[in-house]
Amino acid sequence: MIKTDYIISKIEKYASLELAEPWDNSGWQVNLGHDFTNRVLVALSLTKDVLEQAITHDCDLIITHHPLIFNPLKKITNPLILEAIKNNICIYCAHTNLDKTYGSTTDALCGVLGLQNLVTVEDYIKIAHLKDELALEEVISNVKQALNLDAVKLINPSNVSIIRNIAVCAGGGAGFIDKLIDYDIDLYITGDIKFHKALEVDGFAVIDIGHFESELPVLPIIQGLISKTKVEVMIAKEEKPWVMV
Repeated sequence: MIKTDYIISKIEKYASLELAEPWDNSGWQVNLGHDFTNRVLVALSLTKDVLEQAITHDCDLIITHHPLIFNPLKKITNPLILEAIKNNICIYCAHTNLDKTYGSTTDALCGVLGLQNLVTVEDYIKIAHLKDELALEEVISNVKQALNLDAVKLINPSNVSIIRNIAVCAGGGAGFIDKLIDYDIDLYITGDIKFHKALEVDGFAVIDIGHFESELPVLPIIQGLISKTKVEVMIAKEEKPWVMV
């Protein structure tokens, strides 16, 4: 058992709320005023299944990456909020502040991919300069192996074959494609590239590894951060909301 405020202070020291975007809702989602916390569950998103895991494991605090609440509420009808309150579970999230801090979601992804010598650009994006150039096919194989993926989406209208500089953005990084033209990159690794954004790709290749897959590497970091407070913390078992058939 540890003071709840102490756990939250550890998170906010690591990823200050001042880094969060104005449109974001990082921070408390459901604060029941617990003085102490016994057990914490860490997840990317609060789903029915994640909440059931928290209840099963007798967790009284859930830390997510994605906010449960984005817009102001006039009344509480969301069954997840109601069920969390019913089971005396608090909910806190670290979203864009975690995406922008040192040791961010993208830093975590780069770590799993073995990318070093990172330079931060555009707040959310890291550029890695490879020591030795690699064939695109080798990079794709390395990415799939590192993230345990069967397949990735490749967008390569310029027929890039040799990779020297790689830009990375965990989560949905499609909005940065037009800005990356200003940087000397051969490859961009991110998630959530839709059809019309794919048509804008020019001068470099893009590997879409998926939003969910790109953010999973940050969860062990949050787990490790919270475990330093000597409270029991576990990572939720999460699945993508779709299957390929």
